[in-house]
Amino acid sequence: MSFLNWFFGLFSSTVSPFEKKVDKFFKHIKSTDNLADVKNGLLELMGENLIVVNVWLEKKFKGYNYLSKSARRKMYKDEKAIVAKWEEHAKQNSFKDEDVKHDLESKGLTYPTGNDEKIRCLYSIMRFLQPGQYYKYIKTASFGKLVRDPNEQKLEGDCNQIVTLYAYLYSTKFPIEDLRIKLLPEHVCLHFQNIDIEATNGTFQKYVDQKDVLPITEIISTNLLDLLDFREEAQTISPRTIVKSAQLAYAISSLKTLVAKNLDIAYHNLAVGAMKSNDFETAIFFLSKTNDRDALIRAYRNATIYCMKNKNFSKARFYADKCGDSDLVKTVKHNEGVYYFNKGNVDKALGVFTGLGDEKMKKACYSKQYNELVRKVSVVKTVADIKRHKSTYQKMLRLAQKMGDSSLQKSVKDTLSQV
Repeated sequence: MSFLNWFFGLFSSTVSPFEKKVDKFFKHIKSTDNLADVKNGLLELMGENLIVVNVWLEKKFKGYNYLSKSARRKMYKDEKAIVAKWEEHAKQNSFKDEDVKHDLESKGLTYPTGNDEKIRCLYSIMRFLQPGQYYKYIKTASFGKLVRDPNEQKLEGDCNQIVTLYAYLYSTKFPIEDLRIKLLPEHVCLHFQNIDIEATNGTFQKYVDQKDVLPITEIISTNLLDLLDFREEAQTISPRTIVKSAQLAYAISSLKTLVAKNLDIAYHNLAVGAMKSNDFETAIFFLSKTNDRDALIRAYRNATIYCMKNKNFSKARFYADKCGDSDLVKTVKHNEGVYYFNKGNVDKALGVFTGLGDEKMKKACYSKQYNELVRKVSVVKTVADIKRHKSTYQKMLRLAQKMGDSSLQKSVKDTLSQV
């Protein structure tokens, strides 16, 4: 490594060119991308190094504190130790094709003729990772507990993680796209040529109740949506990162209806957080991506009230219109009119109240305008003064007529009759 590469590496979030490649790939995926294109790109990455792909996703979207650059470098060394130990174990623990066939037949499964080398490879992984010597099953685990040096510690992982390790080991010998997964209730198993492989205990199985066999790329979306390991300290993941994680799972997965629920939840949580900080534009943006029309209407209503209280009446009117609540629209306009009225902008207030057909407040505006004119003519002492202010008295008469105040009309007419 050159000094220049080493120096810039100090400031990079990635520890290798391949990590950078993985980061770039996921960064540019959108939930609207073509599924086939995403899968092809993902398969290429997974085939190149599934361990790095999974570790980087946990770093990016689960925020485990232990996944520092130095820890990840060690994990990538440990993956090589796992491969070496598996190959060593395979040499020291030979088996015959008849052993594989017997195990398959005992579960009512058919030997995959023509795939001898591939089923032998999987069988050797099953024997290597049977719980006991090198592997221990634990529920809801981080990938870091599985990617260890088996010469020093047992590998620990849940069903998602161990299936991922199986797929990685297989990919060092054969194309990873040979493999499939099958989703069970709160569980996942590996699948190959109509054979279920229960990775958590290293056995062949025949899960007849579940028929959906999915591409191996689905293990990535499964891992993205998996629960956090409660034993690990993790940074607080921002709602936007959670949304990005759910968007990625949606973009990758062919099970759109299942993953869409998680995406909806992520959008909803992000919207709730945005509303708490009065960021209604963000809240409405994400709620509009969900099917929760009621929540969207509540967001518009809350935004209306917030903007109205802060005298931002144009935005309040906009949000109130979106609610489709005519009473709320009237309330906003009424409050806007009252605001202008109290500020002395009677012309604007009158325009609002006229539009609302609010006769009471229209009269209040006329009264305020009339009193302003009264102050103007308070200096009148003589008939000559009345002549000079004739136009003002005429305005006063019109206002008195609009108010329907007969006594004021008579008073103004008496004054005008003097000129």
